[in-house]
Amino acid sequence: MAYNNEGDGASSLTIYPPPKSAEDSMASTSDFVRKLYKILEDPSFESIVSWGPAGDCFIVKDMNEFTTAILPRMFKHSNFASFVRQLNKYDFHKVKNADEDQFSWTFRHPDFHAHRRDGLENIKRKAPSHTTRRAVSSDSLLAPGNPSSFSAPHGSRQSLNSNSASLESNPNYFRRPRNRSLSPSPAHTHLIEELKCLNDDGEDMKARIRRLEREYEGVLVEVDGFRRGMKQREALMQSLITYFLTNERGGS
Repeated sequence: MAYNNEGDGASSLTIYPPPKSAEDSMASTSDFVRKLYKILEDPSFESIVSWGPAGDCFIVKDMNEFTTAILPRMFKHSNFASFVRQLNKYDFHKVKNADEDQFSWTFRHPDFHAHRRDGLENIKRKAPSHTTRRAVSSDSLLAPGNPSSFSAPHGSRQSLNSNSASLESNPNYFRRPRNRSLSPSPAHTHLIEELKCLNDDGEDMKARIRRLEREYEGVLVEVDGFRRGMKQREALMQSLITYFLTNERGGS
């Protein structure tokens, strides 16, 4: 609040708006991003999920604990793959970290940083990608001066012009919906999103299978080493038994 003194001696009262709180600065942020940011700002979750050392990424340190303890509490489900799909829809990317273990995941977004709430409103849900491009309408091909229009013989051009004139003379011509089939239907868009989610799930499953294969190979190596150790111990025990029996017979 401040007073403004003008030349005529009268004073006017200028009221400044109160400073925005932390909640106000996140008002335009999506519910998913807002909840994720609150999780990372909560020190009680630091042992399970936290910001990276530079604050430009976040690390799920224990996928199992995150799935069972945090997801049901904050997102009302316990499906880590669904959480990863949501991150992908908001353009988060998984970052490979050589130091992370098999249960650790690192994600990054250029506008998602520690102690920087102002960038959260820039994180938007990605628009669904269409696999088919919008076709060029026949009107644009027939438009004069269009460099992409085809060159037809003189007789054909007259035929096209006459057909066009007859169509335009029809009073119902301009009332008909044009290029209706060029716009993807909601069902088509939903199908594309589902296919993309299935593809993401497939890639995630492949990564898990490769990880399990590496772990299985490690287990086989350990089992083989254990067997070799057992054989060596059995041979040593047999040698000791033979040695003691030989000494007893020699002493008697």
